[in-house]
Amino acid sequence: MTTPPPTDDVPDGPAEPAEPAQPTKPAEPAEPAEESGPASDWAEPDASPPATAPSPAGPPAPQPPPALPPRPARTNRLAIAALVTGLLGLLPLAAGFGIAALVQAGRRGEKGKGLAIGGLAASAVWVVAGVVAATAVAGSLLTVERDESGHVSRSDRVLPGLLRVGDCFTGFNGDARTSLVTALPCTQPHEGELAAKLRLPDGPYPGEKEVFELANQACSQRLIDLEKSRYSEHLQPYAAAPGRTAWRSGDREVLCLIQIEGAGKITLPLAQTLDPNLKLWYELVRGDCLGKWDGEAMAQRTLSCTEEHWSEVYAVFELKDGPYPGTGKADRRAEDGCDDRYDRAFRGGRTPDLVMRVPPAKEDWTAGVRTVVCLGESEDRPLKKPLLP
Repeated sequence: MTTPPPTDDVPDGPAEPAEPAQPTKPAEPAEPAEESGPASDWAEPDASPPATAPSPAGPPAPQPPPALPPRPARTNRLAIAALVTGLLGLLPLAAGFGIAALVQAGRRGEKGKGLAIGGLAASAVWVVAGVVAATAVAGSLLTVERDESGHVSRSDRVLPGLLRVGDCFTGFNGDARTSLVTALPCTQPHEGELAAKLRLPDGPYPGEKEVFELANQACSQRLIDLEKSRYSEHLQPYAAAPGRTAWRSGDREVLCLIQIEGAGKITLPLAQTLDPNLKLWYELVRGDCLGKWDGEAMAQRTLSCTEEHWSEVYAVFELKDGPYPGTGKADRRAEDGCDDRYDRAFRGGRTPDLVMRVPPAKEDWTAGVRTVVCLGESEDRPLKKPLLP
């Protein structure tokens, strides 16, 4: 039978202090034990963590850097420009900038669509305001405020074609077709008046020059009475005739305007400026006494035959109707007629020193005037009594 080993193999006597433990190096990987037998020695446990075996797929892939926070969207510059130009009323620029801003902002992801829309809206407001203003202006250019009698009652800026005969105006620039004038009551200071409206004969358009000549001639004939105005030397006539397009649409109207030049402004209608002592030459009658005859004036001033005067009408007659005979024939017929009437006029009375006659000119004949005026004149001193018995 075998004896068990002793339970305590600590030697007798006091125990020596134990040496402090020394740090140990990491253990080298152990060699695989031989299969021939069990290990003869016991190894201390290793304090180092076991090494990680490499992955069979190789080293791990590098990780991407963390993403930066997104930048705030930028405001489109064209949208800002659209708003500014829209507020300033620059309509073409605002519309262009606004449309371009909407396209760019949507494509680039920029802010500013609201600004672009605001610029377009401001442009629309400007358009509406312009239409309202244009309508108001057009309305004022097409109407003249008048009283119950039809006279202009207040100042209105209008086209000359909207005036009525007798309307007074100011601000005329000399072009009767395109000028804007200010119509106003004739009792207010003015320098113009629409004296007549005429209609030219129908027919093919004769050309601009011919239409202008016809209009001037027609206005001159119609306004001949204004030769008796005390402002006659300051009156300048203007005629507005239809152009080619207006003529083809049936317009034949002619405007006859009178402008007072060099005499300031007047405050009454031209009809009230006529001098009752002035007569057109073909309005003279037998026995009218005059000063010295003014061959340049259509109207002559009549005087009392008991006052100093220089000439006296002794006969008035009409030439036969028909085509204008020409200047020479018209003068000879006038001379023959005055000679025939001379003896009868001055029989038993004083005879004049000189005799003169006034036959109708071609423009007078065209206007229907066939009158001849026969006058007797004193040559060197004024007369104080009538020549006719």
